[in-house]
Amino acid sequence: TQCSGKQWYQRRVREWTSLCNLDIIKKRNKPKAPPTAPKVAPFFLQTTKELVPKFVVEEKEDIEKESSKMLRIGESDFQRQLLNSSDTVSMLRYMKDMATPTIDLELQSMSPMDGGSHELVVKFLEFLTNAHSLKLSFDLVQAYTNVFLKYNRQYLMDTPALQEQLKSLRTIHKEQWTGLQRRLQEVVCVTNFLKNVAL
Repeated sequence: TQCSGKQWYQRRVREWTSLCNLDIIKKRNKPKAPPTAPKVAPFFLQTTKELVPKFVVEEKEDIEKESSKMLRIGESDFQRQLLNSSDTVSMLRYMKDMATPTIDLELQSMSPMDGGSHELVVKFLEFLTNAHSLKLSFDLVQAYTNVFLKYNRQYLMDTPALQEQLKSLRTIHKEQWTGLQRRLQEVVCVTNFLKNVAL
């Protein structure tokens, strides 16, 4: 049981750490040279008009970049879950089951500037505020907060209607962080005391 608990904690740490450092991971894993598209032969191969015909393969010089991009049509499952759910605990459980790159993509495309909507931003701010208020998985929620603010900072600053929500989130986050620092300091003090007693 102790081993399984340790493995669970290590997996949790890897999750929120990789989410915060996903840009660095992508840059590190980026190939040194872009992949080259293979030559595609037409369905009917053309031949030269010679005594001994040869196949003529036309090279395709212009390759559309849009074909390699991921197109999003309509709302994603995450967006529907966020808009329809009022239970912070179930929403957090849903996000824990998502892959890290998927969460990164969803948070990146949340504002109207990136294909999302104002309502999505409002709902996610509510989720973050409630999660901090309920003291749910501080490390993981902090990672979500960090990535969300990084991608949507411009829209948040340019939208006056969101300022009150941001102030509430900041206040609750500060309270939680202050409490966590106090508990950490208590642990350090107790540890140092026990070390001195043992000596």
